[in-house]
Amino acid sequence: MKKLLLLGSVLALSACGGDGVSKSDLQEAINTANAENAVCLPYSLNVEHRLENENPADTLVGAPQIRLLKRQNSGKHANEAAMAQMEMLSDAGLYKKGKELRIGEGEAAIRYVVFDLTDKGSEQILASIHGPLLCVGHEKVDSINFYTEPSPANGVTLTQVSYQAKVEPERWARKLIKSDDNFAEIRESHAKTATLVKTNDGWRDIRDLRN
Repeated sequence: MKKLLLLGSVLALSACGGDGVSKSDLQEAINTANAENAVCLPYSLNVEHRLENENPADTLVGAPQIRLLKRQNSGKHANEAAMAQMEMLSDAGLYKKGKELRIGEGEAAIRYVVFDLTDKGSEQILASIHGPLLCVGHEKVDSINFYTEPSPANGVTLTQVSYQAKVEPERWARKLIKSDDNFAEIRESHAKTATLVKTNDGWRDIRDLRN
């Protein structure tokens, strides 16, 4: 029994790395900060058919209302890829399919499929100077690559951490991210860095202290 207890003590010391830093503590600190910072990005529809006077910005996800041309001049269905994207957003509750819009009369009439942004959809949109961004989830640490030895700087103790992160999508966004190549980049794990500060309550991501 004494040998087992001794072995456990050695393992505990090894996990801390001998410098008072635990990778699990660093991971927890980064994940806590990530939980408050959503992953948001521009999401454009794959619109193939539009009239010359239509503004492409009107089909950027986040617009209060999106109108998609329903038929080509030949009579064939238009914008099938964009329609599929909007159907997924509708299934997720971010947009609601409205009444078809018809402009003109007879065979020359132009028809649009209309989608209106819902309250739930508004909550997932972040306004930016580059246009609306769709917030799809949060980053989560996969593993810690390495960290620097904690050292004093401007009256605080800091460590720089390199880690692998992957986006953990919201439940509504899982199907969208899995099936849409616009999100191919965030499906994969990628290397990130963070600066952590030692506080009386353990390690904290510096982003927490700036908010």
